[in-house]
Amino acid sequence: MTSIFRWILPVTLILFAVLLFYKGIELWYVRTNVDGDGIGVHFLGFEINDRVNAKNIPAYAIGFFISCIVAVIGSAAYLKTNIKNSKKAG
Repeated sequence: MTSIFRWILPVTLILFAVLLFYKGIELWYVRTNVDGDGIGVHFLGFEINDRVNAKNIPAYAIGFFISCIVAVIGSAAYLKTNIKNSKKAG
């Protein structure tokens, strides 16, 4: 595996984590400004839920934060494995 391909997955996971974190922050601050029955939650063009009640919005925000942490941990683990394998090979 060339060195450029070793970086594609971790960089993609970090970008994904940033987007998840941004969506979590967005939901966290919109929870106080809900008009009507609720809001629709969309991520990367996909509809997660079309009607989330105001009392359930913090749960969705926390879910996005947890997903962000999982993506960062996965990226770090992949990088650690790649660094360990490159030291063995070199």
